[in-house]
Amino acid sequence: MTRSRTPLRVGVIGPAGFGGSYLCIELINRGHQVVGLSRSPEKLGSHACYEPRPVDIDNNTEAELAEALADVDVVVSEYGPHTAGHQGLQYMPFIEAVRKIILAVKKARVDYFVMVGGAGSLHLPHENDMCVADSKDFFLAYRRAVADSHAHVSYMEDRLGPMGCGLRTYRNARLAIRAGEPGASNDDLKAARSIVDDYEAKVKQDRASDFIKAARATYMFFDGNTSFGWTYVSPSPLYRPGKRTGSYEVTIRNLPLKGEPTGQNLLDGRLTGISAADLAIAIADEVETQQYKFKHWTATADLSDDTPGPSYLTLN
Repeated sequence: MTRSRTPLRVGVIGPAGFGGSYLCIELINRGHQVVGLSRSPEKLGSHACYEPRPVDIDNNTEAELAEALADVDVVVSEYGPHTAGHQGLQYMPFIEAVRKIILAVKKARVDYFVMVGGAGSLHLPHENDMCVADSKDFFLAYRRAVADSHAHVSYMEDRLGPMGCGLRTYRNARLAIRAGEPGASNDDLKAARSIVDDYEAKVKQDRASDFIKAARATYMFFDGNTSFGWTYVSPSPLYRPGKRTGSYEVTIRNLPLKGEPTGQNLLDGRLTGISAADLAIAIADEVETQQYKFKHWTATADLSDDTPGPSYLTLN
C-alpha cells in the first residue's frame, strides 16, 4: 500500500455534515489541504488547511460545479439531504444530485473520486447475491440492531427528530421485555410487547427505505465504468458516532456479517458497523493510496464502546 507523500488538495462535498466533518478533520490532521463544498461550508470552522467554497449541488449547473472542482486532486462526496428528519429521505433528489456530481467530476478531470454511498448497495451472497436494500430481512434486523445501541439511538434522535424519539421508546420496550422488569406487572410487560409489535409492524413502511434504495441505485453509475477514476464506499449498516479505535477491516462488495443465523430473520443480530471516526480513517487512507480503485467496498470496526459521540465535529 503506497501512500501519497505530498499533501493533497481534497474537495469534500458536505464538509459540515456527519461523515464529512469527521473526514475533513482527519484529512487536515494528516496535513492535506481541504476544500469544503456545500451551501454553508463555513459551518465547519476555520483552519489554515481549510478553504470553504460555497456551492449548491441542487441548483448550480454541472459547469459551475466543475469549475469549483477544477483545482483539486481528489473529490470525496459526503453529500446528504439538506432537510433534517425523514422529509429529506427521498429517492429522486439524491439520485439526481449524484448524477450531477459525477458529471462535474468528469468535466473537471479530477484524478480520483470517492463516492460515499450506503449499505443498501452491498450484496448478500446467502440470498442469491441480492442487494441489502432488497432483502426482506434487512430493515427489521437493522432497526433491532440500532435499538440495541444507546449511542446509535442517541445519534438517531439528534439526526431524525421524531423518528429517533420513536426509536428510543422502542429500545426501552425491548429492554423491559428482556429484563422481565422484576416487580413489573403483567400489564406493563404487555404494554411493552405492544409497543415492540406496533413499531416492528411499521418497519415495512420504513420512511428511510426510499433513500436507502436511492443510494443503492447510484452504484449503477459506477459499476463497470472506467471512464473516470473512482471508488465507492458503503458505510456498514451500524455506522454512527463513536470511539476512534484507529483500526478497521475492509470487505469488498458484500455485507460483512457476524455469527450464524439463529432464527427466521437471517440478518437478526448479525449486522456490523463502524464509528464515523474510524470510517474517516479508512476513507482518508483510500484518498492517499487509491488501492480500491474501481471497487465497491465497506469497512467495519469495533463498536463495543457504546458511549454516544458528537454527530458533527467543528474546527474551532
